Parts: sequence; C-alpha cells; structure tokens
Amino acid sequence: MKKNALGLIIFFLVAAACSDQVSEVQLTDSSGHNMKIIPEKPTSKDEIKLVVYDDCNYNVLSGVTKNGQTIEIEKQFNSAMKWPCVITNDTITIGKLASGTYTVKYKLVDVVSSGVPVISFSFNLVVSR
Repeated sequence: MKKNALGLIIFFLVAAACSDQVSEVQLTDSSGHNMKIIPEKPTSKDEIKLVVYDDCNYNVLSGVTKNGQTIEIEKQFNSAMKWPCVITNDTITIGKLASGTYTVKYKLVDVVSSGVPVISFSFNLVVSR
C-alpha cells in the first residue's frame, strides 16, 4: 500500500513537471484516491470529515473554503525542501452542512510550481436531512 501511494505521488509530481496544468478529474468515489467521508452517509446533523489515507506528512492543509454547494480543500507542499515522505493519515474537518448535494474539490499544490495543482479532482457529497 505504501509503495502504491508513493508511486502515485511520484507519478503526479512527474506529470506536473511535464505539463503547465493538471486538469481536474471528476470522481464517482473518493476511495479511489485513498479518501473517505465520515460518516459514510452524512446527515445535516453530522460533523462531516474527510480522511486522507496514506498521505505524506509534509502535505499541509492550507484551507477549506465553502462557497454555496462547492467545498474546496487545498493542501500544499514544497518540493524544493526534498523532505522524505512519511506516510500518515490526515483527518480534515468539513463541518456540518445543510442537506443537499455538494461538490468537493481537492487540490494538492506544490508551492514551488507557482501554485499549479499536482493533484486536482472533485467528487460529489450528498448530505441528507
């Protein structure tokens, strides 16, 4: 599992270095990118969290922005620091949301590359009453 996560990170770093921009991918399920929404079927009464499994410890949360039905989560790292990747799990609090369907946009940005996302994808989050 650690080899897969490290391989995925290296792939996206190389892809970012070879292109000016990584396009956003729409996912049907966040688990394909080692993520999980907790609780699995959230209601408007629940405190909603996004768990990122097998993340590098140097990927730092830079912001969670809510704008209407869109939630943007951005993490950053500095590739020039050449830090070793220590695999860890990260829990990001999204908070309580009104019932509805939300688009969660996740970005991982290398601050050295002028803010161009290394990883950028989105998925839908359905919150029931």
